[in-house]
Amino acid sequence: MAKKFLTNLDLAKNQILNVALQNLASAPASPVAGQIYFNTTDVRIYFWDGTAWVDVSGDLRSVIGGSGLTATYTPDGDEVTLDVNVDNATIEINSDTLRVKDLGITTAKLADSAVTTIKINTNAVTLGKIQQIASLRVLGNLSGSTADVAEVTVITDLASASSTTLPTSSAVKTYIDANIGALGNLEGGWSADSGSFPVGSSPVAGTKAGDYWYVITAGTTGGVAFNVGDVIIAKINNASTSSASDWIQLEVNRDQATESVLGLVEIATQTETNDGTNDTAAVTPLKLAGRTATESRTGIAEIATQAETNTGTDDSRIVTPLKLKTNLATYKYAANVSVTTAGAYTVTHNLGTTDVIVKVADSNGDTILCDVTATSANVVTLGFSGTPISGTYRVIVSSL
Repeated sequence: MAKKFLTNLDLAKNQILNVALQNLASAPASPVAGQIYFNTTDVRIYFWDGTAWVDVSGDLRSVIGGSGLTATYTPDGDEVTLDVNVDNATIEINSDTLRVKDLGITTAKLADSAVTTIKINTNAVTLGKIQQIASLRVLGNLSGSTADVAEVTVITDLASASSTTLPTSSAVKTYIDANIGALGNLEGGWSADSGSFPVGSSPVAGTKAGDYWYVITAGTTGGVAFNVGDVIIAKINNASTSSASDWIQLEVNRDQATESVLGLVEIATQTETNDGTNDTAAVTPLKLAGRTATESRTGIAEIATQAETNTGTDDSRIVTPLKLKTNLATYKYAANVSVTTAGAYTVTHNLGTTDVIVKVADSNGDTILCDVTATSANVVTLGFSGTPISGTYRVIVSSL
C-alpha cells in the first residue's frame, strides 16, 4: 500500500538513500517532464524529456577478458564477472584468496627417527616372602612413619585396649551397645494420631530414659493433644505406650507459627508490611490498609474520578480504562474534507493548541501527504498543489 503525495517534497539538498525506481514492464501513460522509471522488459532506465522517453542506462555494453581472465555475462548482458584462470593443481583461489598448492613448489620432508623407550622393571613380590604369623596378629605400623612393620595384636575386648593393639569390629559394637546405646537417642518422627506412644529401636531395641521423638502428625494420645513440631522424651526406661505420665512433652513449635503449624506470631509494623519481606510477622487490617501502591510497591489504591483523570496531577490514584478513554477523546478531532481543486482547505478542531498531529487518509484508508499548517490554536490548514485527486479525505487531528 503506497502513500500518496499531493504536494511537492523539498529535501533541502539532502540525499535519497537506498531508493529504487518504479519498476514497470512498459512506459507509464500520461507522463510529466522529468518522470523516470525502470523498464523490466529490456532492463533499461528511461526518463520523459517532455516529448519522448530517453534511455539513460549508459553506453558501456561489453567487457572482454584479457590474458588470464575470463569474462562471464548475465543473460541480459548488463552484468559481467571477471574470473582469474587457475588450474587448481599448482595454484587455486579459495575464499577470494590466491594460494599456491603442493604441486606448485618442491617439498622437503623431515626424515623419520626412532625414539627409544626406557621401561621400569617389575619387582616380583610372592606370598612366600611373607612368613606365616600367629592367630590374632596382623602386620602393621602403629608407632610412626619411620618405624619398621611388625606384628600387631588384635584384641576382642576393649577393656584391655592400648595404643599398641587393634580391636575387632565385634569388640567395637559390643562396647558401643553397652555404653553409648544406654544413652537417650533421637529415634525419629512419631504420628500422634496413632493412639499410642512409640517404642525405641535404635541403636538397641526398647525405650530408654532420654529417647525422644518429634511429632510429624498432630493427634491425641494418652489424653494429651500434640501438634506437629512437638517433642516427646521418655522419662524412664521402658516408658509406657499409653500413659502420658511416663513422657515429657516439649511444645517447641510454640516459638513461631507457620502456614501448617499452630504457634505464636508477632504483629508486623507498618514498615515491615510495606517492605513485604518478613514471613513470620502477622499483618493486621489497619497495617494492610496503610500499604499504599507506588511505582515500586504493590498495595491498595483508590480509583481516580474523571475530573482527577482529566486534570492529570494526582499521582496516587489509579485510572480505569473507561476514564482513560473518556479523557483521550478530548484530545482528538476527526472530520471529512472534500477536495476538488488545488488550494487551501481549513479544518476547525477546537483543541485549543497548535501542538497537534494531523493525519490525512483517502477513502481506501491509505495515508496521503499534503501541506499542513497549524493556522491557530483551533484551526489547521491543508494545502494541495498541482492537480490533486478529487475526493473525500478523512482528517484526524490529535493534540497528544
